[in-house]
Amino acid sequence: MDQAVAIFDKVGSGFDFTVGTMAVAQPRPDEVRFKVSAFALNQADLLLTQGRHYVTADLPIRLGYEGCGIVDAVGAGVTRFKPGDRVSSVPNVDGPYWTGGESALAREDFLVAWPEGWSSVQAAGFLMQYLTPYYPMAERFRFAPKAWVMVTAASGGTGLGTIRLAKLLGARVIATTRTDEKAPVLKAHGADVVLSTDQPDFADRVMEVTEGKGVDLINDSLCGPYVAKLSEILAFGGVMYVHGGLSGDNNFSMNILNLVHRQAGIHGYSLINELRVPGALERGCKFIADRIAKGELPPPTIDSVFPMEKIADAYRRMQSGKQVGKIVVAVSE
Repeated sequence: MDQAVAIFDKVGSGFDFTVGTMAVAQPRPDEVRFKVSAFALNQADLLLTQGRHYVTADLPIRLGYEGCGIVDAVGAGVTRFKPGDRVSSVPNVDGPYWTGGESALAREDFLVAWPEGWSSVQAAGFLMQYLTPYYPMAERFRFAPKAWVMVTAASGGTGLGTIRLAKLLGARVIATTRTDEKAPVLKAHGADVVLSTDQPDFADRVMEVTEGKGVDLINDSLCGPYVAKLSEILAFGGVMYVHGGLSGDNNFSMNILNLVHRQAGIHGYSLINELRVPGALERGCKFIADRIAKGELPPPTIDSVFPMEKIADAYRRMQSGKQVGKIVVAVSE
């Protein structure tokens, strides 16, 4: 039996997203198959299609790192889920496990229960946005209460989730955006201060806000020329972790003295790498699920919802940089 799937078949700067067909796969041992209700877009999709991701793709390839749906088949050894269960998927470390289509496979460990009371659109895209900041903020680069944390390009789904998580962990948050109209939304999500990385006095404003101390932890998804600029505002012993390339440039050049005299550091970060650490997946999912159950982490903010046949329009929306929150593709009820 065939299914409709969201695919791309050409690496480059242009758009080549379309809907194709692919056979519905049978689950292998420890795998769960679910009928997809919705799947969420992520910036990693664009990096992959542009050839700027550290993961390479055999073309044509399906899209979709996360989604939700209803289980319709399980493989041998599966014990946590059965047909009829509603599930949400964590980005799988090995693949291909793509959610962009009418049917998807996932390893059992990379599924969680669809949060009670959430719509399919909300359940499709919360794990990437909360798990991505969980590991650096709660495990790798823990900070003291009231530490200053900066979230760049903060209006996307993961950016908003990062603000929420940083506040939950006790930080004071500086969110950056290039457009003033997004400031109210960022403050509504918990940002204490909203600044533009493109304003001429950006560094001076940061030092003023932090009373000359600088920023303890910077979550950077811009990369490119912004790394050098951000390195100027790190606090003593501060850390910047880079996990995206929204500037359009994966490379950067900077004066190393910006780090040396502050004993500061820059780290590359990937959620997928964290999920390969034994025990990390279980810890992260439990933390997020517990906080959702307690009402401490809300459903994701949804920017827009597209039907499958408008998949190219959905990615154009993402590339525009105008979105506030998650962009989701609705597949079935």
